[in-house]
Amino acid sequence: MKIVGLILAGGGGRRLGGVRKAHLRLDYRALIDWVSRALEHQCGTIVVSSGSDGVALAPHLVSVADAEGGITGPAAGLLAGALWVREHAPGALMLSVSVDTPFWPADFAERATALLTGATHCVVSAFGDRDYPTNALWRPDPVIDHLEAIPPAPRGPRIRDVQAALGARRLDYAPISAENPFAGVNDLADLLALSRRVTHPDA
Repeated sequence: MKIVGLILAGGGGRRLGGVRKAHLRLDYRALIDWVSRALEHQCGTIVVSSGSDGVALAPHLVSVADAEGGITGPAAGLLAGALWVREHAPGALMLSVSVDTPFWPADFAERATALLTGATHCVVSAFGDRDYPTNALWRPDPVIDHLEAIPPAPRGPRIRDVQAALGARRLDYAPISAENPFAGVNDLADLLALSRRVTHPDA
């Protein structure tokens, strides 16, 4: 099954002083480069949801802007990505990953695909009792049908509510990984914590 990777990078980084998370550096490499490299072996194509401004965040990746006048927030990026997949890679699944998830697990797509059966249209990442809604494997058509039926509003909808409507299943990595592979960056303390997880095998 073909998979398109969608890096969700449209946030304004308000808690980081307005710096886009995509351009924050971890061990001298931008977060968007960490995530795109992690997805290379799981996805045939990778695109970036760049928010309402549609600015190109990585020269080697296609940027997909939110549609005007529709839903807002991460769900708008999700819809834009699903529409791109429908047009450019019909029949493919979509793997959405937040741009601040540098330690994305190499086997997520394989494990999640095995769970995407029957009426399950989404598999969401989890670690213990915490879900990470923006990090998930989706069937694009049900995503489009659900989100296009929602009237425009100043905020939302929440991605976790979309997943509930689509019959999402959890893929919990707590029994698989000693450290949380979905840990992200909301502030500088998070970035410092992730920097301590970087290893240099040749050092």
